[in-house]
Amino acid sequence: AEDTKVLYAKYAARVEQEKKVTFVGRLATYRYYNMDQVVAMALAEYEKLKVL
Repeated sequence: AEDTKVLYAKYAARVEQEKKVTFVGRLATYRYYNMDQVVAMALAEYEKLKVL
């Protein structure tokens, strides 16, 4: 629905301001993913973050 897209856009803009928080998965992208996709995304994000 259109109202949820507007709400997501608001949250997405706010997320850009967060420097020490990483959002991943279904709620972060507001899309449906199978669990194998979510796990793969989480592992990829971990690989990026572990070098910090």
